[in-house]
Amino acid sequence: MNKEILASLGPTVAAQFGGLDFEIPSSWPWLPRLFLLLGLYCLIFSLFCLYPLSDYADEFKNLLDKENALRAQFTEKRHKAESLHLLKKQRDELALTVKALEQQLPRSTEMANLLFGISQVGRTEKLQQELFKPDAPIFKEYYVIVPVTFRANGGYHDFARFAANVANLQRIVNLSNITIWARPDGGLTLETTIRAYRHLDANEGPAQAKAAEVAK
Repeated sequence: MNKEILASLGPTVAAQFGGLDFEIPSSWPWLPRLFLLLGLYCLIFSLFCLYPLSDYADEFKNLLDKENALRAQFTEKRHKAESLHLLKKQRDELALTVKALEQQLPRSTEMANLLFGISQVGRTEKLQQELFKPDAPIFKEYYVIVPVTFRANGGYHDFARFAANVANLQRIVNLSNITIWARPDGGLTLETTIRAYRHLDANEGPAQAKAAEVAK
């Protein structure tokens, strides 16, 4: 039965391929049109397989990397925008802190009283002062440091109370380069650099700061 069907289909298939008008493929029977579509598909697929796509692959990779970089930038900027109100709050708090610190800085005309007050702190703690020598001021962009070489005799507790009282002054004063050694008579000697801070006067400004940088 199957052989009879195949034998009957042979003339029918051959008849569909006979007398084809190659100028008007749309007029072809369905079987030739199917073979034509399959042939075009195989041809196009072969061209894609043989066509050099490496250049396009590199370009695609570069565009993909650029997209990832832009996504990362967008994410970072979005986080910054979301935290903008927190940054403004921190800025305002910092401005208040700076203002409070500026109020603790004396003017140049007030430095004599400040240094006298520091010296009096040492006398109050019964330290035997050997040296209280203000050194050359150090000019910064917005303020001036007035270092004082301080040397006195006393005991550990006397030195500790002196340091605590200096720290409690209303002005900004700190101690640095602290050295303590024993004297031959059994007592102790303290030597330190007291650093007091004051405002930069209007007539000092950039010129003094520049001269200080040149001196370095």
